[in-house]
Amino acid sequence: MEEQLDLLFELQQTDRTIDDATKRLAGLDDGAAKRGELDAERAQLEEMGAALEKTSTAQLDKELELESVDEERSEKWSRAYGGTVADPKELGSLEKKIQELDRRKDKLEDTLLELYDSVEKRTAQVQEQRETVAQLEKELAGIEEAFANDSAELNAVVTEAQERRAGIVSQLDAKLMDDYEGIRKKTGDLAVVEVNGRLCTGCRVSISIMLLDQLQKRDKIIRCENCRRILYWKGS
Repeated sequence: MEEQLDLLFELQQTDRTIDDATKRLAGLDDGAAKRGELDAERAQLEEMGAALEKTSTAQLDKELELESVDEERSEKWSRAYGGTVADPKELGSLEKKIQELDRRKDKLEDTLLELYDSVEKRTAQVQEQRETVAQLEKELAGIEEAFANDSAELNAVVTEAQERRAGIVSQLDAKLMDDYEGIRKKTGDLAVVEVNGRLCTGCRVSISIMLLDQLQKRDKIIRCENCRRILYWKGS
């Protein structure tokens, strides 16, 4: 029985190792939250980039329109004041057209000033957003690397412990194994606990001197009178 008790305690320690590693695996940050944050910032960058492109296109259109207006005004001016037009009516019509073109030019120049300012601001915003995305990408890469390393290490711990567990179980009495699994299911964790002095380390309640005396003989299964876990006496 003494050997069975030692194996049972070793099984409990092995199961604790598996449980701890499994919980740590479940709690690892796989980068999902950071990835969601990055996706949102990338989407915002795309929207900002599209807005900048639209504004830049509008600016180019207005520049071309202004160039066309300047060319037309220059042509009208040359005709009106180049000495080739003698008819007052035709001259008046040309001067009216020049005035109209001047008004269009003034309006286009005002619009272009607004567009220049908008393009400048949007360009700065896009650059800032690119830096934000780049920083998040760097952070995500670090999280993913840490997750890969930590999960590989913990999975190795679980695999090694499971192999060790299988070897222990193969040496344990089937009835004892059933009792162990039943207690673990009820308590949610520990089925076998050490006794420290006279204290059950499972429920922190002192055991009787008579029970301690029986436990120290290590010749049968002794369970805590309070929590009903299997008590283990390592000996001095």
